[in-house]
Amino acid sequence: MDTQQKRSRREFIGQTIAAGTALGLMPAVARFVQAEEEKVAPKISFVTANLVAQVTGFRFKLENWGDQHNKTVAATDAAAWEKICKEIAGLGFTAVEVWEAHAAPESMDREKGRVWKAILDDHGLKAIGYGGHLSPETVEICHWLDIPQINGGIGKNTPEEATALCERSGIRFNTENHPEKTADEILKAVGGGNEWLGVCIDTGWLGTQGAAGPQIIRECGAFVRHTHIKDVEAPGAHLTCLLGDGTAQVEACMAALAEIGYDGWYSWEDEPEDRNPLLSARRNYEWILSRIGQKS
Repeated sequence: MDTQQKRSRREFIGQTIAAGTALGLMPAVARFVQAEEEKVAPKISFVTANLVAQVTGFRFKLENWGDQHNKTVAATDAAAWEKICKEIAGLGFTAVEVWEAHAAPESMDREKGRVWKAILDDHGLKAIGYGGHLSPETVEICHWLDIPQINGGIGKNTPEEATALCERSGIRFNTENHPEKTADEILKAVGGGNEWLGVCIDTGWLGTQGAAGPQIIRECGAFVRHTHIKDVEAPGAHLTCLLGDGTAQVEACMAALAEIGYDGWYSWEDEPEDRNPLLSARRNYEWILSRIGQKS
């Protein structure tokens, strides 16, 4: 769909809202608008952590993630952020999950947040998640960028402290599995889960641990509130690959998500150590799209 077509649809939806307001038909209009938006933009997002190796020519080692984080923070000015957003939008994505290094507490302020949000808007991108740690500082960044949830590590918070922070801020938190191999281990980080604290299932890390991904998803049930859709070559390591080409049972995991009635975002994640993930982004977008029952 080209830019003019998108604008025409937006204009049409805007006119529909105005007419519905005048006639007192807003509930029906709201349902229509939601249906139209879902047709335009399936719930598939691009995780900007995919670009962890960009600052080093798409070559890095997973154990050096911290160094890549720091280099990315230093390299991400407004021009770099503009380039990233332009590339992602050019691949057909309309939503992103912002990696902490691209909007880091140590470098962000309110004005920078305003600029980052304007760049997202200029490229038709909605920030649907923040990939990082839960803290008062990252919550503030979420407010600046209009992000509803943080997906990652609970940081120094206890589940009780995390719940209180989320309640005060209105930002939800989902713990992302890495070393965990069972649903109980994953849910333990958020005290079993509640209205504010849930789970972000990372299918790639489940594959790395040799865990029973589909069963874990079923056991976490309604607490699965976000996903990172990723594949890995083999258990015991975290060498990422094209979705469906590895051993993480990604297709079965997505079937399990459908079984539990999951209606959240599918964030495509791939942090390769030796290639540019932008080159396979569209292929993986279509792979996910074909498995959530929507057409482009």
